[in-house]
Amino acid sequence: MQYGSLRDKFKGWPVAGKALKISLRELYKSASQLKKNPHQNKNRIDDKTLKEFEAYAYRLGISKIGYTKVNPDFIFKGFEILYPNAMVLGMEMDKDKMKTNPSDASTKEIWRAYSNLGIAVNKLAAWIRARGYNCHPSPAIGGDVMITAVAQDAHLGYVGKNGLLITEEFGPSLRLAAVFLDIENLPLKQDGDNPHRWIRDFCDVCNKCVETCPGKAIYKETKILEDGYPQFIDREQCAPHFSKNCSQCISSCPFIHGRYQNIKTAFIQE
Repeated sequence: MQYGSLRDKFKGWPVAGKALKISLRELYKSASQLKKNPHQNKNRIDDKTLKEFEAYAYRLGISKIGYTKVNPDFIFKGFEILYPNAMVLGMEMDKDKMKTNPSDASTKEIWRAYSNLGIAVNKLAAWIRARGYNCHPSPAIGGDVMITAVAQDAHLGYVGKNGLLITEEFGPSLRLAAVFLDIENLPLKQDGDNPHRWIRDFCDVCNKCVETCPGKAIYKETKILEDGYPQFIDREQCAPHFSKNCSQCISSCPFIHGRYQNIKTAFIQE
């Protein structure tokens, strides 16, 4: 990972403040502590320990948990993950703060989630290692995979036209991270029967994020790359506005208001 380039990229962004420093610190910690894996060939977990693991995650502020086998296509070029299965973690961002976008309050809330997720994945890694299991924590910033796609495979929600995971409880107002594990008997999901698949069809009709994006960075007609996967956002168009506190793709989304079931019922009945 190019840690130096990450530091340089966010240098001079005072609104992120302490949370940015914590995020980078936890990113370094995630990599440096891989050597602490116990390597005891322990790759099955009992229900009681898994429930305790999840309960600890919720106490750390995690809002949603899902499991999936990681599709190798979702690993960033030049990166690798040590273990094939993912415990995917979502942390809610305060909707009221996100609705104030563009503002310091919304940007601070984004970075609060980044930093708290970084702390959480490393604490979860320490917890599971202490019980004899190997793991590879992947924080929300500087992660190893296309985390929205992995979270979609874990059935936590579905990726909308804004490129964000849209969930039933929180809409697009959350951040994502993962802990990779070699535990074989996790309750793994795969994308094939995802109950949130209808969201993509709704997005094609809605287009609120496309219309309100100040950088015109969201493609109205989603691009399909050579590998067959969608590309929703022109990152170069997005970056200058994100650096100026923009999160319009979150605040403009109808799902941020918490009316998932109402939207689903109305859309499917049309």
